[in-house]
Amino acid sequence: MKKMLGIFRGFPGLGRVVSGVSLLETLKEQYGCDIKIITYLQGNRYLESKGYSDLNEASTMDYCSIGLLPTNKMGAYIHRTINKFEPDVVVVDGEPLMIQSIKISHPQVKVVVLLNPADVDNPNNDKEAMDFFNHLYSMSDIAIIHGLRRICPPNSYKACISVGTIIRKELLNIGNKAQKNIYCLLGGGTVNVGHHFSQSTVRIGKLCLDVAYSLPNYKMHIVCSSQNIYDALNENLLSPNTFLYNHVLDASKYYSDACLVITRSGRNTLSELAYLGIPAISFVSGCSYRKEEQKQNINSLSATNIVSASIDISPDEFKGLCLKAITFNKSKSRFECGNTIAIKKILSL
Repeated sequence: MKKMLGIFRGFPGLGRVVSGVSLLETLKEQYGCDIKIITYLQGNRYLESKGYSDLNEASTMDYCSIGLLPTNKMGAYIHRTINKFEPDVVVVDGEPLMIQSIKISHPQVKVVVLLNPADVDNPNNDKEAMDFFNHLYSMSDIAIIHGLRRICPPNSYKACISVGTIIRKELLNIGNKAQKNIYCLLGGGTVNVGHHFSQSTVRIGKLCLDVAYSLPNYKMHIVCSSQNIYDALNENLLSPNTFLYNHVLDASKYYSDACLVITRSGRNTLSELAYLGIPAISFVSGCSYRKEEQKQNINSLSATNIVSASIDISPDEFKGLCLKAITFNKSKSRFECGNTIAIKKILSL
């Protein structure tokens, strides 16, 4: 029985967690692997929503803007876990410093790194920063780059593949029977972010609150995923057809009965919507770094069911866009996810 350990950055949102968790759960359920998952902050909230317990939490001294610090308490916990669990493979997403530390202290362990295309190729980030990240990522035994565009990494990488986004396994066979439910998914990316990003998130939520009043025959579900955004929106007077959530919802639930999904232009959610073919409105917003990546995501996506919207759109214009999107004729998806190829590559180690 192969042992697999996953280490996934738990902030600012869930983009570094959901794909990795899905891969490890598939390896457990379909291939009999023994798995263990380590994450923190929003990542732990996601694991709790899936029934996981006995989770270790990081303190503010354990991480910086690029992830965990290998020499602090959470890093030490990971090294103790490796010594005790003795994994054959460690799958890492969003933790470049931990890759280096694992390769120094546990050279016998195979390391797989999961990457967003923007982790490897992003002209909007400083060249020196990209050189640093690519150097650390290239220490892995194999890099799985998954997203909305295919790229070739620098020659320093030992081995790599570039595939479509890894979709959550529970969504692969889901059927959408649209009812009059509109879901606004504000994502988990509102913890440890700048003021501008939080404010733009609140702006999207308030647009949905305004539209809910003018569309009384529809239920508007606003999924905040973090308490600070929930509190900001809950200060406003809610219409009877509005439902506000301060926790992560089961994706199978909202994707199964949504007639429209409103979201940001993040890689994971856009890929899920493209795969399922559900009508969607996607906002490009946040800091300049995030905006550029989101624009790149939209430009790389050839899905007719998803339309882009500006954060500066008026409530009346937004209402019109919602009604137009709802009438979109759902078509069979052509989106190719990277799950199967990624699983085969991990097992090949």
